[in-house]
Amino acid sequence: MTHTQLLVASALLLAAPLTQAQGDVAQGQALFSTQCGFCHSPEAGKNLMGPSLHGVFNRASAQAPAFNYSAALQGAKLQWNDANLDKWLTSPASLLPGNMMMFPGQPDAQSRQHLIAYLKSLK
Repeated sequence: MTHTQLLVASALLLAAPLTQAQGDVAQGQALFSTQCGFCHSPEAGKNLMGPSLHGVFNRASAQAPAFNYSAALQGAKLQWNDANLDKWLTSPASLLPGNMMMFPGQPDAQSRQHLIAYLKSLK
């Protein structure tokens, strides 16, 4: 491999995670409606089986008004940022054992990024 080819290959490898880390809001909304919408509402103050996810991005965990959180979430002290949302969406039970979330997790990294992009849009 020539020096130029090595530089190009290195640049592509470095850029790949940046490309994958971006989600599409519309695709995230579609995923939300099929995977999350039964238990969570995107509307402010509308709790269902789970809390409203309106304004969840960068909010501290267990802070949606008028929702009775599990002890695991009440004691978690998490900030719902990109990294923690990705861990949560990968496997809620692994991130916080004892939580009441029935969702087993989303194994596809790109789908998680779409969901996170949608959650960020709920302001």
